[in-house]
Amino acid sequence: MRIPDEMRNILYGNYFGYVCTSDKHNQPHLTPVFFVYDENSQKIFFITNDKSKKVKNISENPNVSITIDIRDPRNPFNNEGVLAQGKATITEKAPIYFLPEETLRLYYDIYMEFKSKYQEVIENKPLGENDVIVQINIEKMVYWRGPHFKSVRL
Repeated sequence: MRIPDEMRNILYGNYFGYVCTSDKHNQPHLTPVFFVYDENSQKIFFITNDKSKKVKNISENPNVSITIDIRDPRNPFNNEGVLAQGKATITEKAPIYFLPEETLRLYYDIYMEFKSKYQEVIENKPLGENDVIVQINIEKMVYWRGPHFKSVRL
């Protein structure tokens, strides 16, 4: 399914979003992440440490949401964004940026997108051995601009 252009522009044109996970007691946890959106699979991917609160929460409760937005500091009616909701899974437990190609075969395109989009981060930040790829299988997206909302079920 092709999503509306205004959603695509936000998902492909921004570098970070805010992921909300919840633990088994539905206690929310919100953190910023670098992400990659893949329209073909309708998934959002991010990389995090397997010891993070996000990973612990996803293990207990896979329901997540991510918000990517653009804010206008002068006029909030120009603010726009996308909220994506779905189920998250941890796709690989290994140092993602250093995995051999055969292991990355399934996620190679996503890995290359991360490498291209975040080259400066990858080159200037030492990466941990416990980095994992998390994928969000999108079930619903909401777009807003100012007070106007549009919803899409996938």
